[in-house]
Amino acid sequence: MGRLTTRVAVAALALLLTGCAGTGGEAGGPPSSSGTATTAAGVPDRQAVLDALGAPPASGPPDRTRLAELRQEATDQRWDQVTQQFPDAVRPEVALVHEIDGGDLEPLVSCLREAGLPVVDDDGVGEDGSIAQGYSIEMPDGGPLPEWGELARYRCDVMYPSPVGESLTVDQAAWLFDYLTTFQLPCFEALGAPSTEPGMTREEFATTWPHQGWYPSAGSKSNRGLSNAELARVEAACPALDPDTFG
Repeated sequence: MGRLTTRVAVAALALLLTGCAGTGGEAGGPPSSSGTATTAAGVPDRQAVLDALGAPPASGPPDRTRLAELRQEATDQRWDQVTQQFPDAVRPEVALVHEIDGGDLEPLVSCLREAGLPVVDDDGVGEDGSIAQGYSIEMPDGGPLPEWGELARYRCDVMYPSPVGESLTVDQAAWLFDYLTTFQLPCFEALGAPSTEPGMTREEFATTWPHQGWYPSAGSKSNRGLSNAELARVEAACPALDPDTFG
């Protein structure tokens, strides 16, 4: 039987290193790492690095213009999914009603059912015990959705979409670059799992985020394949930033 399944965690999940939109000038230069305390293994003292960096830049108020651009990009991508299956489909005019809040899929599911789609509730439980609200669309003949069904899904997805959000501001991305280059890179190096160096300046990293094309990865410089145990040891000693770093 044809089955299209969607699940959304009910609890709001903090996305790693994401904040509200807003741009600013590049933050002050990175602190010198020459005086940073290290452990006996040569690993930089993470707390000392964070103290030297100072408080991370806070997220500013949402940039409504940028959020509107992101919403339009998401809508265009959703339509591309329709035309991949039905190249001659005519795009309908659809207005946003409201974004799905906190993973509550009820408005979206109701929209799909009102459009005549055979929607089946399909909730699940995550590994952490959280409830994941979901649904599936099961066509009686077991086949894929016909064109009218894909158009109905498109309308409902545009009317009740998932929230969009900007990534890091320029100041936040610059602060992140400082953390990566003064803590994570030397930490990987000290543990024998060096990462490739950034092929860009701090300013280039900050102003092109999240399309900067570089992010440190343990062992990538030496093409060394780490075992699960080795990777766990390195990640524990050289952790990424906490999900709520930028608020």
